[in-house]
Amino acid sequence: MSKRMYQIALVLAAAIFSANVYSQANLKKTNQFTPQNAAILLVDHQKMTMDWIYSQDKKNVENNLRMLSRIGAEVNVPLLVTTTMEEQVGLTWEGIQQTAPKQFANRIKRGGTLNCFIDPNFKAAVKNLNRKNLIICGLTTDICLLHTVTTAIELGYNVIVVADASGSMSKLADETSFDYFRQIGAKVLSANATVTELFQDFSTPDGQKVMQINLQEVVSKLGK
Repeated sequence: MSKRMYQIALVLAAAIFSANVYSQANLKKTNQFTPQNAAILLVDHQKMTMDWIYSQDKKNVENNLRMLSRIGAEVNVPLLVTTTMEEQVGLTWEGIQQTAPKQFANRIKRGGTLNCFIDPNFKAAVKNLNRKNLIICGLTTDICLLHTVTTAIELGYNVIVVADASGSMSKLADETSFDYFRQIGAKVLSANATVTELFQDFSTPDGQKVMQINLQEVVSKLGK
């Protein structure tokens, strides 16, 4: 190889390396969920569907839902609540009603769509949040949550599925759904992991609020 060709090869290698580093850094920045770029969606946590949680500890799901709904209501992270067929399935679970009354009052009532995005009001409400990062949990994991997350990914949203604020009728239904979510590009995290990705510094005023909510709704109830 001539000296000139060697120099050109070095320049190309450096350019490729720099582009790769920039791409990885930019991807990391884009995928970081923050209170400024994320929203929380609570899908069909209703009276009847809450009684269908047999895949994991129901009390833990309830604690995590209270934590997430309080963060949405009290710490300025947009929170959207949706229900389906309220006449048959019942209202939103009372824990969410109590911790996020405004969001409950403004919930999107769907007529019966399993995929939330089929409902034009829901689709418009999510778009109007102006957030590309969606934190989604719902019931059941293998039906309404699965189809909603699938469309969210197809529409270009980045998605975190909160595993322990969801649930279904069997452990297998959860496990296969979580595997599917990972395959289509969603993150599958616990509620605590999700919250600490949003708020990575508990010394800030909002971080202090979140820490207190976590202690009150989750940590203090461990084993109870």
